[in-house]
Amino acid sequence: MKASLILGTALAGFALLTQAAYADTDTSAIPAYSAPSTLTRAEVQADLALWRRAGVEQLAALDSFDPTNPNTAQRIAQYKQWRAGSEYRAELARLQNRSVTAQASSGVSAN
Repeated sequence: MKASLILGTALAGFALLTQAAYADTDTSAIPAYSAPSTLTRAEVQADLALWRRAGVEQLAALDSFDPTNPNTAQRIAQYKQWRAGSEYRAELARLQNRSVTAQASSGVSAN
C-alpha cells in the first residue's frame, strides 16, 4: 500500500513537472493539420518556378515584405496570371517531360 502511494505521488509529480516544462512552448508557428496535398511533385515544382520567375520569392525573403507595395503587388499579379494561364501548363509539361526522360535514361519503369 505504501509503495503504491509513493509510486502514485511520484508519477503525479512527474506529470506536473512535464506539463510545466511545456507550458510556455510557443505553438503558434506550428501549422494546423490539413489534409494531405493531392498535388504532384511536378505541379508543386511548376508553381514554385513561376513564383520565382515572377520575382516574388526574392521579395518575400525580405524582412520588409509588403504585399501592398506597388512593385510587390505587380509581381504577385504576374505570378497569379502565369499560374492561371498557359505558362503554368507549359512549365508543368516541361517538368513532366524531364521526369519521363530521366526515368527512361535510368531504366526506371514509370509503372
